[in-house]
This record gives sequence, C-alpha cells and structure tokens, in this order.
Amino acid sequence: MRICPECGHVDPIWWRPAAYHPEFSYAHNEALEAMDPELFAALAAVKRGEIVQRGPFLYWKSTKSETVRRVWVEDYKIVRKRGSPQERVRLYTQTKLDNPTLCPGA
Repeated sequence: MRICPECGHVDPIWWRPAAYHPEFSYAHNEALEAMDPELFAALAAVKRGEIVQRGPFLYWKSTKSETVRRVWVEDYKIVRKRGSPQERVRLYTQTKLDNPTLCPGA
C-alpha cells in the first residue's frame, strides 16, 4: 500500500506492488471487477496487452496471468527508455524530484 506524503492519499488495498518491478502495481481481476467495475469494463473492451489511461495511471491486462497491471505515466516513460540501469535510476529520481506533488489524490 502506498501513501502520498504530501496529501495523505492512500492507494486502494487491492493494488499490490509487483515483486520484480517496484514501479508497477497489480490487482487480481476478481478484486478489480468488484471494486472498480468502470475500469474493469474499460479494460474488457480492449485486447490483452493494450493500454488504457485513466488519470495519472496506465492500465493493461497481463498477458500471462489473470491480473491487471498499473503504472504511473511518468514511470512508464522512464521504464520504456533504453539505456543503462544507472541512467534509468537517475531519470526516475530526477522525475520524482521535479514533480514532488504529482499523486492521484492531489
């Protein structure tokens, strides 16, 4: 669960951090369908792997499991860039420093 230090926004409990990609979150389809049917319907209308943007996040259905993945738009831009891991960490850190108040609850 993530909490914004600026505004106190708390991520819904059904979003869990991904084990190998800390910038990604995931939710099981059953939980998302029950808790956010509007988003689930939007994802059901697109093919598996296609991206849906809602607010500051990008969402897509996993190609290997029955989950939905989520990432902040700015993190997605950095993850998609090529380069060394050190360069991506520098970009990630600089983006967070340049935009300290970007959060879904703001």
